[in-house]
Amino acid sequence: MNFEESPTPAELSTRPASEEDAALLARLTVQLGCPSTADQIRRRLSSVRDREGHDVVVAEREGAIVGWIHVFASQRLEADAFAEIGGLVVDSSLRGKGVGSALLREVEAWALRRGFRSIRVRSNVIRAEAHEFYRKRGYAQTKQQAVFDKNLRHERLTR
Repeated sequence: MNFEESPTPAELSTRPASEEDAALLARLTVQLGCPSTADQIRRRLSSVRDREGHDVVVAEREGAIVGWIHVFASQRLEADAFAEIGGLVVDSSLRGKGVGSALLREVEAWALRRGFRSIRVRSNVIRAEAHEFYRKRGYAQTKQQAVFDKNLRHERLTR
């Protein structure tokens, strides 16, 4: 996609993602650095949308999906509930053109409607441009973490 101008509110719309969007969501997810197939996205989207307190919103321009955002309710024992952004991606040809801001406004309104007092987003330490994007929109960095994963596929559970 080669859009040369910033989208105006009339040119940009948002709506809930549907399973029919899977191929386009997968293409954008690759731009996020998470290679995914349409089938994988379709399965994940179905699972996410079936859960209470989750939503995935897409941004469209001229009938083309140009971004998506996933938001969900997060409840921890050690803290009050908050909304969390699970992922946000805007087509590389439209970054800096207001699409990401429009998607953020959608999920911030989603969070307020549900009574959340805060919204959190996690961003990889190498994504300096994303960090600046969030800072400019009122998000403050509150901590740094190390993330540890363990593949349980072949792990034998013992007591």
